[in-house]
Amino acid sequence: MRSDDEFGFLRLDGAANVRDLGGRPVPGGAVAAGRLLRADALNALSDPDLERLAGIRTVVDFRSDHEVATNGADRLPDGAELVHLPIDGGDLEDFYKAVTAGDPLRQREVFGGGRTERVLVAVNRNFVADDAQRAAFATTLRLVADAGRLPLVFHCTAGKDRTGWMAAIVLTILGVPRADIMADYLRSNEYHRDRWKKLLDHLGRSGQMEEPELLLPLLEQRPEYLEAAFAEATARYGSFAGFLADGLGADEELLAAVRAGLTA
Repeated sequence: MRSDDEFGFLRLDGAANVRDLGGRPVPGGAVAAGRLLRADALNALSDPDLERLAGIRTVVDFRSDHEVATNGADRLPDGAELVHLPIDGGDLEDFYKAVTAGDPLRQREVFGGGRTERVLVAVNRNFVADDAQRAAFATTLRLVADAGRLPLVFHCTAGKDRTGWMAAIVLTILGVPRADIMADYLRSNEYHRDRWKKLLDHLGRSGQMEEPELLLPLLEQRPEYLEAAFAEATARYGSFAGFLADGLGADEELLAAVRAGLTA
């Protein structure tokens, strides 16, 4: 599964943000290539895409039931098992209603004044604080620790928030420096740039939004979003190690299995 850039990006017809997490240096070696992938939704994959992802054994879908019903179920490579672990990723219904209503004043009330940023910070804090969401990440970590489940891909809709936090958890366990984890997190902005530009141009031309740039804090990844999840983990559990142990139920045996399975 050869990548298309130095960061593990896989150029596919039906997904924009699929990346192999392998190749990053870690203590004692590097993250193994071809064993763990992060992605956006896989419902629009083409047949050539499925051929390129051949060999994937497990696909973890974090999308809510509503997202799956709206956008379609994943297309899976032959032999892959789907594990659906829905994480709602925050209630963004007010945002969607504000866009479709087409009222500029209402859109400024909903999106302006830093309100969108505050919502996204809260969404990321809830990845740690909410019992059900935290349990989904814990289950995914146990799947990652099972060598028989690899190669594994986990994803949500855009592959940035829920997926970004899961990637941060695993990369931290593997010993990837926090600065490199943040760089990986923010890289979603690059892979989605063309898609978001087309969306904002359409909203402006169609008259749905007078100021489509108000959506940028919702579409983009920003450092404070991921920092909020890490801060919540420390605030609740004393340290990231405490979060792993007490928040995710990850004992030393499980962490050792993650490292063994993903380190080359």
